[in-house]
Amino acid sequence: MSFVRVALDVPVPTLFDYRAAAAGADDIGRRVLVPFGKKIAVGVIIELARTTSLPPQRVRGVLRILHDVPPLPPDVLALLKFCSDYYHHPLGEVVLTALPTRLRRRHALKLQAAGHYRLTQTGLAVDPATLPQRATVKRELLRRLLAAGSAGVDAATLNAVAARAPAALKTLVALGWVERAPLASATEWSTPPRLVPGLELNPEQRKAVDSMRGAPAGFTPWLLLGITGSGKTEIYLQLIADALAGGKQALLLVPEINLTPQLESLVRARFPDIALVSLHSALNESERLHNWLAAHSGAAGIVLGTRLAVFTPLPRLGLIIVDEEHDASFKQMDGLRYSARDLA
Repeated sequence: MSFVRVALDVPVPTLFDYRAAAAGADDIGRRVLVPFGKKIAVGVIIELARTTSLPPQRVRGVLRILHDVPPLPPDVLALLKFCSDYYHHPLGEVVLTALPTRLRRRHALKLQAAGHYRLTQTGLAVDPATLPQRATVKRELLRRLLAAGSAGVDAATLNAVAARAPAALKTLVALGWVERAPLASATEWSTPPRLVPGLELNPEQRKAVDSMRGAPAGFTPWLLLGITGSGKTEIYLQLIADALAGGKQALLLVPEINLTPQLESLVRARFPDIALVSLHSALNESERLHNWLAAHSGAAGIVLGTRLAVFTPLPRLGLIIVDEEHDASFKQMDGLRYSARDLA
């Protein structure tokens, strides 16, 4: 008989054993529906087990393993376990806190199948610049599809352009400007990202960038000191460009939500061909889920977020930047108490 050990969103420092004959190694990190007391709860499979210390009559069965989204990867599960141990907080609450709200509910998501899209002959004749000024998302989708040519662009990348991108894409299809294309493999950036030229680095900036570029491969922390206006952001952008050119993703953490729009506009302007998503508490549930899935799938090359974004699954993470790392806002002071800077 096979068992799974499940993390549940309860203030108890233990995992819960359930029977799950059909569970395999690929299900570790997946959400499950399980009976808990008199209710049905959402949990996450943390481990598989051949035996249990509980009497057989007390072990209940998993009701359903949810396959609607990819499982949490091993590196994220390891981070969540470390967070639980280091901050002495129940693992179940840590794991479920890291998930978007909609993934904590007792139903599978109905997600549209992934695919590729390309411009039709009619769409090729449309100049994105002629669209109304307010149609920013449609204009960006058309621009990306024009740049891709007949190869098309995968749906996840297009949907990651903005929270309204899925609806805008449907509109373009309805207009006859866009059509589905044969699915292509796009697990990494097919070409180096286009970098809009920035400011020329001064000697101090150049020294910092060269030092970081010369660091050995693997995890290496750096502390970048500089007063406001000294040019730290330009260094960030140079390092993000390096990560993207290597097929990696970049995570940029900021202390406050109100810093997000200005920085997001700056990063989008510098990397117009790379999908960027933001993750913070001002997003509604659908927006947060959409952006989280774009990061998790690898479609988003850059993730910009506040402290909770540190738990985001990023399959090709190559760079983490913690802007204003001394700011107290990186510390969560109620519920699960943690420092996003330290976890990063």
